[in-house]
Amino acid sequence: MKEKALEVLKKCREDLKIVCFKRILVLTGLVAVVTSVAFLSVLMSARDSVAHIPVKLDVFEDILKSKGQNIEAIDSDRFTEISKRDKELAHVFLRRNFLGRVDYTLYRVKQGENFWGIAKRFGVSIDTIIGANPDLKSLTAYVNQEIIVMTKRGVIHEVKDREENLELLSELYRVDIERIKQSNDLSKGKGEIRLGDVIFIPGAKPVYMHEDLKNFYARRSMFRSPMSGTYTSLFGERRHPVTGERSFHDAVDIRAKIGTWVGAAAEGTVTYAGWLGNLGYTVKIRHKDGYESLYAHLSKIYVKPGEKVHQGKLIAKTGNSGRTTGPHLHFAIYHKGKAKNPLNYLW
Repeated sequence: MKEKALEVLKKCREDLKIVCFKRILVLTGLVAVVTSVAFLSVLMSARDSVAHIPVKLDVFEDILKSKGQNIEAIDSDRFTEISKRDKELAHVFLRRNFLGRVDYTLYRVKQGENFWGIAKRFGVSIDTIIGANPDLKSLTAYVNQEIIVMTKRGVIHEVKDREENLELLSELYRVDIERIKQSNDLSKGKGEIRLGDVIFIPGAKPVYMHEDLKNFYARRSMFRSPMSGTYTSLFGERRHPVTGERSFHDAVDIRAKIGTWVGAAAEGTVTYAGWLGNLGYTVKIRHKDGYESLYAHLSKIYVKPGEKVHQGKLIAKTGNSGRTTGPHLHFAIYHKGKAKNPLNYLW
């Protein structure tokens, strides 16, 4: 009897060893899978961008050699001019000459991306992208386009005149001098800027840009955002959140709680106020120069057709009417009947 009990105990121990071994194998496999996924993620992200980390001189020289350039020529050049020729060289220039205490990335645009989405991904604004890429002629991104993206809101400024000083830049960009000093390593110039310095102006909007972009800036004074909030869907092709089909979204969606106030984006005359199919309760306003704005998925409307409204006037409250997946404001701008990207007017 005792021998049988010992035999049973021995068998149980062997079975336990087998179970433990199998568990170890499973856990080892899981660890291997997780490690592989993490490693692949790093590799994929590395292909899309170049992180702001110290780069050895020989790496710079390899890049420059492949482009028929040298360190001396790059260092004596201007950031603005290099950006127009080659974005990778501009990135090399910043690595060697930028005084800003902020990270930045050389980013390659992928299929379906736009500048607003990229800015949102990095936690900055479209102004920040414009302010770091003086070569941009338009705000239409294309696949494999290379841009420099800062990780904090602000712009890159290149000192091109000996008369420039921190007082002038503070007035020009409307940013406190101490904020500029704290955002840059100005120890070499004893707290002052010098000709050729490339610095970061925190929280600033771009002042210098390509001539073709100045027209966009002129439009900003006409419209204002109808409400504050997060953009959950941008202008352009997308997968419809309800039907799942790919279609063109001719507006922007702004997330908001039901009952949030909606103001007129610009002064004008109300042309429609009521139910409009899948858009639910909707308001349309006609503005000067052939412009029209539309506000949809509302819960309550406070204006009527023919009523004149001033910019910012309460016209409605957000809701969930029509075909939606949640409460938000569907906001569109049209010019002479053609849908325009609202962010070209609101940014």
